[in-house]
Amino acid sequence: MNIKNLVKKLIKKYGTNDPFEIANALGIWIYVEPLGNVRGNYVYSKKKKVFFINENLSEKEILFCIAHELGHAIMHTKSNIYFNNSNTFFNQNKHEIEADMFAAELLIKDNLLNEYENFCLEVVANCEGIDYKYLKLKFDLN
Repeated sequence: MNIKNLVKKLIKKYGTNDPFEIANALGIWIYVEPLGNVRGNYVYSKKKKVFFINENLSEKEILFCIAHELGHAIMHTKSNIYFNNSNTFFNQNKHEIEADMFAAELLIKDNLLNEYENFCLEVVANCEGIDYKYLKLKFDLN
């Protein structure tokens, strides 16, 4: 699956990279509520797609969480998946990594690193308020 191409087609089709707008266009319901240690989850039931997002996340985290869940809704349609708050990035299953890659492609512009030519990725992450793991995935840095 080429996630980069999938995201490009999605942005072209809906004219935006805003995960709220895309989810709305796809008829996905979004609920923001207390979820404890769970950042968010995607539920598919009776042909309805629903995201539950933790209300304790920052605005930027909510944006990435919705983009992540949107990745599940598009790529893993019939799966019900929880996105937990622990730092288990390196132990994630294939679906979680794909959803993270989808979120990174959707929300991080391709030329972002050009704006920070002489800075390390950690500085870029801090300046932009983006989780470091998303930058690593976006720019395929291992």
